[in-house]
Amino acid sequence: MKLKITIVLLLLCLLFLSVFCLDAKPFITNTYSDKPVELLRSFSKTKTGPKVIEHYLEQIRLRAKYRIGGYDRLNIQEPEKLNFELARLIFVGFAVAVTCFICLILIILHSVGTKPLIFSRNYTTFTLLLIILDGTIIRLIMASAYYGNFDMQSFDVIADIVAMGGNVYASTPRYNYSPVWFTILGLLKQVQMQMPTLPFHFVVRAFLCLVDLVTLGFLLLIANNKKISLPKIALLFYLNPVSYLLTSYHGQFENLSVLMIVIGLYLYLRLEQKSFWPTTILWLFATAGMIIKHSVFYELIICLNSTIKRYWMKFLLFAFSVCIFLALFIPYWNAGKEGIIKNVFMYSSHSGYYGIASLLKFPQLKYLFIAGLFAFPFFLKNIDIIRQCLLGFLFFLTFTTGIGIQYFVLPVAVGSLYPSKGFLFYSLIASVFILGNNNNAFVPGLQFSWNAVWVAVTVWFLVELTQSKRILAKIPAEKARKGFHKKEKAGSC
Repeated sequence: MKLKITIVLLLLCLLFLSVFCLDAKPFITNTYSDKPVELLRSFSKTKTGPKVIEHYLEQIRLRAKYRIGGYDRLNIQEPEKLNFELARLIFVGFAVAVTCFICLILIILHSVGTKPLIFSRNYTTFTLLLIILDGTIIRLIMASAYYGNFDMQSFDVIADIVAMGGNVYASTPRYNYSPVWFTILGLLKQVQMQMPTLPFHFVVRAFLCLVDLVTLGFLLLIANNKKISLPKIALLFYLNPVSYLLTSYHGQFENLSVLMIVIGLYLYLRLEQKSFWPTTILWLFATAGMIIKHSVFYELIICLNSTIKRYWMKFLLFAFSVCIFLALFIPYWNAGKEGIIKNVFMYSSHSGYYGIASLLKFPQLKYLFIAGLFAFPFFLKNIDIIRQCLLGFLFFLTFTTGIGIQYFVLPVAVGSLYPSKGFLFYSLIASVFILGNNNNAFVPGLQFSWNAVWVAVTVWFLVELTQSKRILAKIPAEKARKGFHKKEKAGSC
């Protein structure tokens, strides 16, 4: 009972913090007093203070460049206004850090002990609504408070090209994906043009927040089907800092690809008794996930390998998925073939400072990793399909030779359905790393090596492999037990 009350009180505290502190107005007034100047002066004397100040100054420059929220009117003739905005952004960064640590405490509290918390129906509904309210407010306030980073600038450029009817692949090297995402950006640009008071960066990230909310809905449907605590799933995914920091601040769209896979998994489990439709629907949604972000092609292989027995059929469907992906580039090929080849097919994430690539320096490692992504799914036999998809994401993050901070969101959604000590360890380390990263909130004192996350994801991967082996070891014993009971019943007849 005490644990339940503690969780509800922390959720209410989080709600208060989200509404008031993330907006910063109760603490830094807009009367342009000396308070912001004093704050900045003291902060600049700290070890990481100057770098953090420069980081947030860049946020103000970006807002000024894109004429967001009156920032274009800030200039050196009005230093008090500039100091106010700078202090407000720094304070919001600290509020985000506090919010994240409260969320991590909630995740740990909800995961302690071996027995799951049993809630009454009213308590479950209330807690679930509170979690959804908290998670949505956090996402929207963060989406509004920050402009973002290089990726958001790229999305601005790409949306303008789409709005003018240009060929994205021929016009800019800043796009590395299929036409699906720039088509969505073009539609979001039209929405923003209809509502000019909303800045484009907010519209994009509000859409990604909606994607997270829909993902949560399907995770809850899967959890309900598997008799898993709904508040627990909501907490582990929707209030996981890894999830909302990468959605609301970074603004990359890995979560859209993950959503397609989650929908496919739910429909497969929901229609599992049917002979044809479950596999077909799962293949379609896994293909959609691969088309949106082709770096998750291994999830399509996992889904095909898990649900289809004939190898020729697996190969045929995978080849068909690849053909669909390639066909999407045909309308843009004549003018944009150089950009498509160089920026999409030949694109490689940053390497050399994360994981195996930071320890072993030879070019062939990349090709060995790609071969591993094709081969690994075939070693996952007789394991629950959701757990297979989780192992696929963890294999990718453990052995990848190129990394982007947005990749860290990949295992969180399906991982919330199978929370373990590895999941908790990863959530803690990855959250702190993302908070301190200069492409995110850049909270001082939280900067450490990328390999800290690699160690965390490797631990999680090993934990999941161990649990999978234990599950597989139990299967023959359970089958034998069922067979014994059948013989016993037959003998009694």
